[in-house]
Amino acid sequence: MTTAATESDLTSIDLADPALWQGGPPYELFARLRSEHPVHFSPQRGAPEEGGFWSITRAEDVRAVSRDYKTYSSELRGIFLVDDIGVPLDIQRLQMISMDPPRHDRIKALVSKVFTPDRIAEHEGHIDRIVSHVLDGVADRREWDLVADVARPVPARVIGSMLGTPPEDDARLVHWTNVFTAFEDPEIREQWSDTQAVLMEIVEYLGGQIAARRAEPRDDLITAMMNAEVDGEKLDDMELAVFFILLMSAGNDSTRSVYSATMLALLRNPDQLALLRERPELIEATVEEGLRCFPAFAFMGRAATKDVELRGQHIKAGDRVLLWYLSSNRDAELFEDADRFDITRAGLEQHQAFGGRGRHFCLGANLARLELKLWIQQTLERFPDLELAAEPTRVASLFLNQYSSIPVRRAS
Repeated sequence: MTTAATESDLTSIDLADPALWQGGPPYELFARLRSEHPVHFSPQRGAPEEGGFWSITRAEDVRAVSRDYKTYSSELRGIFLVDDIGVPLDIQRLQMISMDPPRHDRIKALVSKVFTPDRIAEHEGHIDRIVSHVLDGVADRREWDLVADVARPVPARVIGSMLGTPPEDDARLVHWTNVFTAFEDPEIREQWSDTQAVLMEIVEYLGGQIAARRAEPRDDLITAMMNAEVDGEKLDDMELAVFFILLMSAGNDSTRSVYSATMLALLRNPDQLALLRERPELIEATVEEGLRCFPAFAFMGRAATKDVELRGQHIKAGDRVLLWYLSSNRDAELFEDADRFDITRAGLEQHQAFGGRGRHFCLGANLARLELKLWIQQTLERFPDLELAAEPTRVASLFLNQYSSIPVRRAS
C-alpha cells in the first residue's frame, strides 16, 4: 500500500485503485477502514461503468448483511465489482451464487447431498491418491513452482473426478474457470473480450458430456445436474453450463488459493512450520488459520434492494455492496494480533472464508477442508526441506486473493 493512501483522507480512497494493491492486499488500509470508516464508498473511477461500490469491512456487519438477503441481493447486480464481466447479468444470474431465495435454495438442494460431511469423507482415499500422484510429478526435481506444478492440478482433478470429466480435460477446464474469475488479469485474458466465446465452448463441451451420459448413465455431478428438476423443469443448456462453471470455479480457485498461501506462510514462518512438524495434530487448525488469513475470494458482491442506513451511511436502492472477507477475517473484534499467522490461534470457527453464514455459505466447505488437510500434510511429509526459491507473484485481481507463481526448491 502506498504512503499516500495511508496518509490521505479515507473518504477519498478508491479501493478499486490498482495502485493500492501493488504487492498484495492493503491490510493496513482495511484496518483503518474497520476502525474509522467501516462502511465506505469507493467511486471506482477506472471501471468501464459508473456507480462505485460500498465496502463492508467489519466481521459483524459482513455477517449481518450476508444473512439479510431481502435487503442485500446477490441477484440484482451479481457478485463482482462490475456488472459486465464479458457475460451479461442475465447469464450470471443463472448461477446459484448470483441467485436469491427461493430459487437459490432449490438449486443448492440439487447437489447439497453430495457435499455432506459423510459423503465427502468417502472421497478421502481418492483425494489422497490424487495429491500423491501430483507430488510424484515433482519428487525428482530440485526446483518447481508450487502454483503451476502442484496447486493447479490437485483441485482440478478432485473436482473433475466428482463432476465426471476425464483427467486429460483438466487444464482446459482450469483455463475456462480462470476466464470467469480472474477476468481482471490481462495475462489470463484480454479484459472484457473473450468470456462469451468461452461460455459457448463450455456449452458445447457440456453437451458432449451429457450426450455420453444419456448413452451410458453414470454416478457423478454432471449426471445429477442433467437429471435434476427445479419447479418441475429440468435445467436448460445455458443453466447447466453456468452451474458447471460455478462448481469448477469453486472447486479450483478456493483450494488452489488457500493451499498456496498457507504453504507460503509456513515457509515464511519457520517457527510455525517447526511447531506443526512437532505437533501434527495441529494440521486442522493450520487449515483454518490459512482460510482465515488468506480467503480465496477477497469479497462477494451484493446490491441494496431498497434505501438502507448502515453505520450512519445512506446506501441507496441499487447500490453495489462488497463484503470484504480480506478485512473481516482480520477484525480485531474477533482475533487478537490478527495479521499474524498463528496455527494455535483460538476462535478460528469465527472466520468468514466461506462467507458470513448466510444462505450463500459455501457448499464445498467440507470438501475444501478435507482436501487442504490431506494436501498440506502430504506436502510437508514428502518435502521436509522445502524452501522458497524466489519472490512469489500474484494474480492481478481484486476478486481473487491468489498467487500466480511461488517458486520453491529442496534445500538438499
